Amino acid sequence: MSLSPDEFKNALSHFASGVTVVTYSDTTRSGGLTVSSFSALSLDPPLVLFSLQKNISSHDPLLASGQFTVNILSGEQEDLSNQFASGKIDKHELIQKLSCDLGHNGVPYLKGSLSRIECQLEKQVDGGDHTVVIGRVMHASSDDSKRPLLYYRRNYYNI
Repeated sequence: MSLSPDEFKNALSHFASGVTVVTYSDTTRSGGLTVSSFSALSLDPPLVLFSLQKNISSHDPLLASGQFTVNILSGEQEDLSNQFASGKIDKHELIQKLSCDLGHNGVPYLKGSLSRIECQLEKQVDGGDHTVVIGRVMHASSDDSKRPLLYYRRNYYNI
């Protein structure tokens, strides 16, 4: 008995997750992408991880930059999630349009997010058609007054 990609995706869609946009800056441009595969990895040292699809345009620039910021989205940021997930939008232009501030690591972060977690690239691990990106957390901040944006069964939800 073999598992079809659609069966696998449907099973995974039953796991509710927060929504993040990972931003980065390489030597010439800034970019970002929507990521739902984000997770904490270690408290000591402070490490996080996410999966990065190998065939997307931001794969190589993000890894080459050596640093990134995980923006945990608030319930009001569904449109941002969709924009950073779209293959039809230039993410560099989007970041410029949003007038993002730069974090301690020099990477743009999204205003209005629940949290931002600024990282240096610690390690990358092959994960089939993805690269598992492990980041060492250098700075973190959060806004406790906001509520999260959630993703479940291919739809957004707020709590």
